[in-house]
Amino acid sequence: MNVTTVLGSGSVALAYALFAARSGPVVLRCRPPSAVPAVESVPAPLLTLLLELGITPAELDVDRLFTHRLVAWEDPTPAERQSPSCAHLDRAALTAALWRRIDVEHSRRIRRECSTDEAARLVDATGRRAVTARAHARPSPAWVATCCTVARGDLDPAMRLAAAPAGYAYRLGSARWLTVGWVGPGPGPRDAAELRRRLEDSGAGWLADGVGLREDIWSRRVASLDIPAARDVIAIGDAALARDALASQGMSIGLSDARLAAGGATRHELERRQADGLERHLRSLSRILVACRYRDQPVWSAYEHWVGRQLEVAARPASGA
Repeated sequence: MNVTTVLGSGSVALAYALFAARSGPVVLRCRPPSAVPAVESVPAPLLTLLLELGITPAELDVDRLFTHRLVAWEDPTPAERQSPSCAHLDRAALTAALWRRIDVEHSRRIRRECSTDEAARLVDATGRRAVTARAHARPSPAWVATCCTVARGDLDPAMRLAAAPAGYAYRLGSARWLTVGWVGPGPGPRDAAELRRRLEDSGAGWLADGVGLREDIWSRRVASLDIPAARDVIAIGDAALARDALASQGMSIGLSDARLAAGGATRHELERRQADGLERHLRSLSRILVACRYRDQPVWSAYEHWVGRQLEVAARPASGA
């Protein structure tokens, strides 16, 4: 029987393994990651996809849906904006829930930490590392999200977003957790005191009103665009295209790719979908960057220029067709 080997330990790799195990044996080459709580916004329909794997909203620390957010992007004064229905989930809770399902399947169709020698189908779901990629197109320096997550208590969990001269800040909560983050090029704040200073100095101090920032749960991850070069395996999620957090639903699209790939989509079909997704994402990101009231500041104009160059490259095949 043909064996599928998936590389990676994140949510996309685990979801792919679970979906693929329905039709044949899977080898999962990874070790369980050590994840810390961090809240992320995802489209509400993603909850339906996760229900197919038996994962309920309560397991993800989701207790409601949101259709609005408080935004200070084009103007300095925060204003309430309507948004498509979304859920705020805990990334660590999602990973833990997927691992629980992997453990159930472990003795049946999913094996871990085996060689790829027997693989008839190799899937790279190693995230931004994209271990099988030959090269990456990414801005220099990359934009990094530095996040502080604390117990939410009775604080408002709705999304808040504010542009700043050298980056942007955000805040959102799940049922139990509240995450406050700063995103900008290069190293982020080193501790909670510096994070608060960064927010206040940037005019975004209102994001942390009433929040007891501390380093108990502190995390960093790259948040800007990363385009891995083509490779000779099936790549899904961030290993195929790591979207910018500003204009993406990277987790949702990655999990959707996992389901499609596990359902038999060919590498060519996935690459066509990803190429179309890249161009759409670049156009969406460009609109967001142009709308930012700090677009003329050096860090913003440099990023906008880089995104523009990537859009030219992505659009060439279509224009030459």
